[in-house]
Amino acid sequence: MPVHHIALRVLAVAYALGALGACAFYHPMPLEGPELDAALAPPDPVALARAAPLPHPQLATMQWDLSAPLTPEALGIISVLANPDLRALRAQERVAEAQVFASGLLPDPQFGFGRDRVGSAPDASYSAAWAGSLALDVLGPLLTNPVDRAAARAHADSVRLDIAWAEWATAGQARLMAVRLDYQQRAALLASAAAVRAQQALTRSLAAGARRDLKADEMELRRMAAADAAARALAAARDASATRLELNRLLGFPPSATLELAPPAALGPWHGADSAALFAVARVARLDLRALAAGYTSQQAALQRAVLGQYPRVAITLNRARDTSRVYTTGQAVSLDLPLWNRNRGAIRTAEADRARLRVEYAGRLHQTRADIAELVAALDLDERTRAALEVQAPELERIAGAYEAAAARGDTTLPVAEAARAAASDRALALLAVQQMCAEERIGLAIAIGQPLTDAEFAP
Repeated sequence: MPVHHIALRVLAVAYALGALGACAFYHPMPLEGPELDAALAPPDPVALARAAPLPHPQLATMQWDLSAPLTPEALGIISVLANPDLRALRAQERVAEAQVFASGLLPDPQFGFGRDRVGSAPDASYSAAWAGSLALDVLGPLLTNPVDRAAARAHADSVRLDIAWAEWATAGQARLMAVRLDYQQRAALLASAAAVRAQQALTRSLAAGARRDLKADEMELRRMAAADAAARALAAARDASATRLELNRLLGFPPSATLELAPPAALGPWHGADSAALFAVARVARLDLRALAAGYTSQQAALQRAVLGQYPRVAITLNRARDTSRVYTTGQAVSLDLPLWNRNRGAIRTAEADRARLRVEYAGRLHQTRADIAELVAALDLDERTRAALEVQAPELERIAGAYEAAAARGDTTLPVAEAARAAASDRALALLAVQQMCAEERIGLAIAIGQPLTDAEFAP
């Protein structure tokens, strides 16, 4: 056998082995297993502390200690690190990065080989014929790969910004839940104390009724008041429990976990806000709007790619053959598509429709953002006026209730009058807590809607 034939065979074997070594192999990954059990376990404090430097455009990095009371801001960061839904969402980023990698790959060449054996021949000089070809589509990828890569990169940016927006919204929701839980727990304590007082009043009324010192209709009124107070206390406790369970779910903790929360900062005065100015900030700061813009850029590139797809694709083929007479030939071939009927019109029309859809979706998100900000500012203006009035009335009613209780202890007034004054003060204190909770939640909601913390003096309440 000629030496050059042996060298060619050695090179072919070496290439086949190298290609086999570069191949990926399939490994099964069962859905059930220790990893799934670990996902249901409480977040590891050490792992959370290790992941504390959070690279996020709007969330500040901070340290915390799970054994100490947690502030609403710390809970927001923990929710970003440990929330199960966000962990699943971040897996999409790896898919987008893989798509960027795939967009830069060139197509593999195609190799063909055929052999014809001589069945009958006039003499023994005839031999088997063979033909080999190597085809490569070069021109198409050189034209379309830059566009494919631009589309994949813009899509990856859109995915990353969508994830960052989901993290921002989740952190804001965790802050909101922490504030809500604090107010609900305080309201539950007030409602429970009011229910105890109402039950004590009912017990005294029943004793007075047994002595025939109290009319039946007055005793029934006390019974109804005690039942209403007990129902309010149960409702307040149920609301606080539901919020605690929702906060645990948001943070990735099991339902039975009990976190010690630090009280939120006291509400400062509200001086009003310009919803148009806040909307202008939101158009720049909101990560979901930037994600939609990146998605639109990706679709622009996808449309350009579809337009390029209407032109003929050129493939170059190199041929080498030997006929039965042992005559060797070498040739080249060029093949291309004829754009007569298809011309990639379906893909172009689909890409144009997707681009129009994304443009309308972006405009709709802007409209919704502006409406949300205006609604929150209007609600805050109204609720803050109510809060200011109740913050004046509640201490005065508390003072009056205390004076009546002191007078009843001295015998200067009746106990039912003192109880009525205390009930009025308790109702007003509960109303103040409710409106303070609404104002605190609306301020957090406004920051979420704008897309950045309300810290600048120009926009902060």
